[in-house]
Order: sequence, then C-alpha cells, then structure tokens
Amino acid sequence: MYMDDVCPAPVKERYWEIDAIRGFSLLAMIAFHTVFLLGVFHIINVDVWLGLGVYLPLGTSVFVIISGTSLILRHGRMLDKPRRAYYMAILKRGIEIMLIGLGVSVIASLLILVFINDGRYVYFNFLQMMGLSMILCIPFLRFGKWSLIPAVSFILLGLFLETIKGPALLMVFGILPPDFYPRDFFPVFPWVGVMLLGVFLGSLLYPNGIRRFNLPSAGKIGQSLALIGRYPLEIYLAHIPVIGSVILVIVVVSGMLGCPIGHL
Repeated sequence: MYMDDVCPAPVKERYWEIDAIRGFSLLAMIAFHTVFLLGVFHIINVDVWLGLGVYLPLGTSVFVIISGTSLILRHGRMLDKPRRAYYMAILKRGIEIMLIGLGVSVIASLLILVFINDGRYVYFNFLQMMGLSMILCIPFLRFGKWSLIPAVSFILLGLFLETIKGPALLMVFGILPPDFYPRDFFPVFPWVGVMLLGVFLGSLLYPNGIRRFNLPSAGKIGQSLALIGRYPLEIYLAHIPVIGSVILVIVVVSGMLGCPIGHL
C-alpha cells in the first residue's frame, strides 16, 4: 500500500526510542574510534584490540536502519505538505551530508598520510554512503512495507559485488581493485539495502509516522541516550578531533614528564 500524498495532520511527537537507539550506536562508534586512536599513538596494541572490529558492521547496521526508519518519521512530520516537498527535503539533506563526508575524506586522508602513511586512505566514507543512500531510497519510499524486496536484493547484490575485482571507478558500488583496502569504506551496496530495511520497519511500525505500539517512559538512561541521538552529525564530526586531541595531549605530557605510556 502506498503512503497517502497529503494529510492535514502532521505528526509532532518525537519518539524517544529512535533517538536512544541512535545514541547507543554513536557511543559504540566513539568507543571503537577511541581504541583505534589509542593504537595509532601506540598506547595499546591496536592489532589485538581491533579484533572488536568484527562487531562494527552490526553497530553500523543498527544506525543505518534507524536512519531509514527516520525517513518514514520525516514523512509523518510533513503530512500537510506535498510529497514533492518531502522528497526535496531528503534530497537536500542527502547532498549536504555527502558534501560534508567529502570534506571529512580529504582531511582524514591527509591525517593518515601524516600519522600512519600506510597507503590506506579514505575514499568513500560513512557520511558519503549515508547521503547517497538517502537519495537512492527516495524512489522506494512510496512502496512502504514492499521496500523489503529491494532491501534484501541490494544487500545480496552488495555481498556478491564484494567478490568481484575491478577498476577504482566502481569502488562506490563495492567493487575494489585487486589488493586494495581503503579505510572507513562504505560502498552503496549493500548499505542502501540496509537503509531500506529501516524504511520497511518504519512503514511497519510507524505508518505515516505514527507509532503502532506502546512503550513505557524513557527513564534516565533512555533520556540520556535519546539526547545523544538527537545530534548524530555533530557528534560524528566532533568526536574524533576531540578524542585525538586529548590522547595527543596525554602522550606529549607523559613524554615531557619522562613517563612513557608504553603498551597496555
């Protein structure tokens, strides 16, 4: 069933569970990047601790799914506006996130060149994937629950493309050149499929932006996580510079005091 084009009663409520899940995912991301930066500065053995990286796709998937669900919630808040305005809002936000992600890729690659210089740079990062996936989801938003079909198809396509080697021009789709492994790499496939899973769940659980089930109040923990989850882009952009600066200060001060940190 397709979503109605126009409705005079937009949804005003913000659901705490959506922000809380997003906030939890952000905390997991911060923890992972903290471990990575500790390894960059040789405070811990990063090869050992980054074994936790096998869990990173799971946490990332939760964040991307919630982002897809949020596209449905956005529709609920714009029910009094034409569908074109809804699509244009997503398009504008997607382009904005992609441009920010491009800037992050350039800066991150320069920092990797200075501090690591292992030839593994950032080519299509998380933000670029998120922005493009939002845009690519637009044609499927009308399908509601039926978006599950393209979601599964794109995920399977992404798993298949991982097995193929090709020119660098196809990297955005998940096809890598031989013996080439970039950092912070999130190809469109399968991740656009993961976001469409969120669209499916949003259509199932929040049709027209209205929650179909009851939940207790957030509580203190839920409220704290929800507060974090309301500012995903700001936290994403700020956390690595802040954490990196703190670790750098600790390393410099410990060296000045003659107390090398060593390996934990």
